[in-house]
Amino acid sequence: MCILKDLSSTFDFISNFLQNVKLFGLPFVDRDAQLSINDRQLRLDFQLTTEEAFKYYSLGFLDQFYVINNNGEKYVVPGQNGVLNGALNLGDSDMELQNYHICISQLMNDKWNKNEKYYYRFLLPIKDVFWNRDIHTLWYKTGRTCSSGLIPINFPEGEVQMYPVYIGEQKYLAIESEMKCTYEMMQKYIYSISLSLGLVTSTIPFDYAYIVATETENFTDDLICGFTQMRPTIKGQYNFFTTNIYSILECLKRNHVDYAMKQLYDGATFKAHLQDWIQIDEFAKIVLMLYGKEALARATLILIESSTMSLDYQGAMCAVALETICSALEDSKDKPYMSNDDWKTKVKPSFDELINSLCKEEIIAEAHAVNMRNKLNSFNLGSNKDKLSLPFSKRNYTLSEQEKDVINSRNRFLHGHILGHCFEESFQEIMYASLELQKLCALLLFRESGFHGLIVNNAVLMGLNKATSVEEPVLV
Repeated sequence: MCILKDLSSTFDFISNFLQNVKLFGLPFVDRDAQLSINDRQLRLDFQLTTEEAFKYYSLGFLDQFYVINNNGEKYVVPGQNGVLNGALNLGDSDMELQNYHICISQLMNDKWNKNEKYYYRFLLPIKDVFWNRDIHTLWYKTGRTCSSGLIPINFPEGEVQMYPVYIGEQKYLAIESEMKCTYEMMQKYIYSISLSLGLVTSTIPFDYAYIVATETENFTDDLICGFTQMRPTIKGQYNFFTTNIYSILECLKRNHVDYAMKQLYDGATFKAHLQDWIQIDEFAKIVLMLYGKEALARATLILIESSTMSLDYQGAMCAVALETICSALEDSKDKPYMSNDDWKTKVKPSFDELINSLCKEEIIAEAHAVNMRNKLNSFNLGSNKDKLSLPFSKRNYTLSEQEKDVINSRNRFLHGHILGHCFEESFQEIMYASLELQKLCALLLFRESGFHGLIVNNAVLMGLNKATSVEEPVLV
């Protein structure tokens, strides 16, 4: 059975949004402008006289002003959300017209109250419905058209649905609240859903969003519409999850990793369905995990974005992501080996006595002694190495010796040390360490959410010698 969606009013809003408009409330005289989308921002193009341009070209960020469309609907550009741009050209006449534009990061209908609760529908631009390949979804119907791709997520406050929307040639990801919520809460739902899509598909959709808010759950009456700029969409280089086992096989063939192909076969039979789709409830658990733990959400963002950076930075960013994840999952670093009382009464005095004796005999300087005393209490605390290994054992994953070495080498990234002794060796070392750290981060995130499917080992997939020489599996 299809879920019914009425998108007619939303289609009308988006289809007619970019048009000629009137500006007022600006320092200069009210005038006509052309509204368009430029990259992730809205842009208002208009003309100023040379006299006006000379007077106002240095305004920079603008105070609140208004835009009225051809239907007489009034939109507000909040203060500090518009920037005046243009080149001042001193012509012969003060009345000569010059081209200027205003870049806008947010534009909302003047009926909107940010603190009120509404049913919200956000539409984010996408190039294709990329999640259908790996996540089981539901069908929905709008008009005569049925489409797959709908996923319901039950947040503590109520249900939010995500689904694809097609308007002409453009595709959108719609994220819609099935209950009334504030704008701030809706932003949190979108953030956790987008990051979860990133973890599963390596694409985190953002860029910008058309906003539709209403008092009625069917989104047909009294729509309050607008636009907001978001951070750029992130497209990671590497997938951690895939149901396309053929693509794994072809990649292994291309890189001559023959031993790893055995994992994809049962005797002579190719296991095309070795990896099942992520089910709706499994994806929802990933979303709720990131929604409930801000540190894990931030680590996911760092993890996906790290692969878009230069190789010089990837390892350091992945090391930060791993530390963040492990800190969020375990607090082992702050747990003492023995009680603080026993430490202070039975152990620490012996160290103090030794330090005092060494200082008295002038074997060590006083400054050295002070430094040693300051570090004494850390002797009773678990190491950072313990903190980074415990989350894996608690989630039934046994680290290999290679993985332990990579975890132990993370500080070399963080402190700027170079791996390897020549260019080619450094490239192989950094690439391998980065991919391993990414894999371990993804594995912890998936396991923490309750998903126990197979994770792609990209170091093997790419045929890196450090992974293939010990015959690491391509799926873990």
